[in-house]
Amino acid sequence: MDPVAEATLRLEAAVERLSRAASARPAAPRGEGDSPGVDPAAVAALAARLDETIGRLRGVLGEEG
Repeated sequence: MDPVAEATLRLEAAVERLSRAASARPAAPRGEGDSPGVDPAAVAALAARLDETIGRLRGVLGEEG
């Protein structure tokens, strides 16, 4: 299999696992004004990691960011 296609399949599988894990996670107690079950710091950290990974993938593929 083409390495890029293999990496794409692995990335899609990882996103699916993240989706299932997030769906199965019990909701955290909410404070006033909080989003249900969302830790803003954890979401920001995950978003930063994903942005960095996507940037590296674009670099490897020769795409502009």
